[in-house]
Amino acid sequence: MASVVISKIISLQSSFTVSENEISQFVINNPDFVITNTITNLAKKIGTSEASINRFCKKVGYKGFNNFKIALAQNSYYSNMEKENSSNADSSIIESMSLDYTQLIKNTSAMLSEESLNNSVELIKNAETIHVISLINTSFIANELAFKLSLIGLKVKTHIDKLDIHLCTSNLSSKDLLIVIVPTLLCNDIYPSLITARDREAKIISITSTDSPKFNDIVDVKLITPDKIIANNSLALSNSLMLLFTIDLIYGLLLRDDKTLRQRKLNSDTIINTHQSIDRYLIDF
Repeated sequence: MASVVISKIISLQSSFTVSENEISQFVINNPDFVITNTITNLAKKIGTSEASINRFCKKVGYKGFNNFKIALAQNSYYSNMEKENSSNADSSIIESMSLDYTQLIKNTSAMLSEESLNNSVELIKNAETIHVISLINTSFIANELAFKLSLIGLKVKTHIDKLDIHLCTSNLSSKDLLIVIVPTLLCNDIYPSLITARDREAKIISITSTDSPKFNDIVDVKLITPDKIIANNSLALSNSLMLLFTIDLIYGLLLRDDKTLRQRKLNSDTIINTHQSIDRYLIDF
């Protein structure tokens, strides 16, 4: 399982220049060399300049190479500890995939910030209408978020059809909030809609597994989760758990800080539980 630092690098790969991509590939494949060498040795090994390496480190969120190397070393230490623990255990598919999901959730926690989550909560509470858009493989997560928000009395709509997404974003206003849940914003059916939403002054929250500096002027809050590609069993896993965990964090903050919303949730739960219960006489035999 890759470290949090590697997860951050992978999330930004679509925005890297040719030089930055060469550095990223070397770091991903040779983290131990990066940890144990100076920036001068690393630059010579990759065939680039020290300035390029420092720029790369800043782009992935660190002050410079030294801070980047320290973070990579710390992550590598804990990853090695977990690897040793897992190797001592029976290598069944259940334990192997459990370890993958556990590490993915840990990496998600490390990549998210309290500030971003709190900002998301404020945007949700202040929105007149919340529109959640998504595409095929993450559409059920959009429906889950919309259902959760409806339980606490918020006005929310989901849009998972391409035409519906375009119609939605073309009619947004400054009072609306757009929540985008997709693997990447850089796709034909999403990016143009984001530009439209921004032009109409709607607020935007994105929950994705890819990042890029070009989104900073478009999206109000970016929530980045690690991609399953870093897991040992990546072919069998999905990115759904990390996205669900993220929306649960937002929902938890909404309920924690607002007594009225908590009461609405309790009332909704009571109605649902009553509706789903079955009269005992129907099962007595």
